[in-house]
Amino acid sequence: MVLGPRADEVQALIERHFQMTERFYTVSKDVYMGLAQLYCEHPDFRKWFEKHHPDLVDFIAEAMRVYALKIFA
Repeated sequence: MVLGPRADEVQALIERHFQMTERFYTVSKDVYMGLAQLYCEHPDFRKWFEKHHPDLVDFIAEAMRVYALKIFA
């Protein structure tokens, strides 16, 4: 079974990531979506994610955007 970024299991993991991020600074919708964009655009982040799977960074970034839109609706 292949899960997408909107899957409950994926969103539960993203929620944990969001909570961890909030331990360091206040996270708004724009900040969290910006972090997702940073993961995609910064070569160091992209390289780190891609060594685990070539599509991982895009998958996680989309899941983060879905989460941000849901909790800040």
